[in-house]
Amino acid sequence: MKEILRIPMQFFAESAETEPTGTAGGQTAPQSTEPKAEEKPAAAPDKTFSQADVDRIVAERLERQQKKFNAEKEEAAKLAKMNAEQKAEYAAKKREEELSERESAVQKKELRFEALNILEENKLPSKLVDCLDLTSAETCSKSIEAIKTAWTEALTAAVDARLKSNAPPAFSGGNKETDPFLSEFGL
Repeated sequence: MKEILRIPMQFFAESAETEPTGTAGGQTAPQSTEPKAEEKPAAAPDKTFSQADVDRIVAERLERQQKKFNAEKEEAAKLAKMNAEQKAEYAAKKREEELSERESAVQKKELRFEALNILEENKLPSKLVDCLDLTSAETCSKSIEAIKTAWTEALTAAVDARLKSNAPPAFSGGNKETDPFLSEFGL
């Protein structure tokens, strides 16, 4: 009867320490699916900090937390001095400020999205959106028009400068004598 040669796949593994577990006789030994401790992938090297770095990082974090704590403490002291009507008025004012901040952030995102669409329609790079004044729709449209004119002028100037060069392009039909490849063919 014909024997089939079985090649264990572990033989082709990258690690040189592993040994094949099968035999040529067609019988294979059971293999463990658990990785050995030695075969664990090497972890990325850990970033080390000096004691001065750690001290600086901790001090910065403590300072931020202290400022936050002091602000909350002042807020609580303010609220403690107010009566119920003043507290309600203060809370309404604070909510109004938060809503206006959120609304302005949403408007800015919408304006940015519209500016990206306009830049795409005018076949301008989308990276130019960072150069636009996104404070209002009017200033944004003025910025886009200014960039559009500057872009076309710069592009036209670059094309004109390239077309004005007198040097013939390399390997053109006029270089037959100086081209060693073509001179071998007698052309």
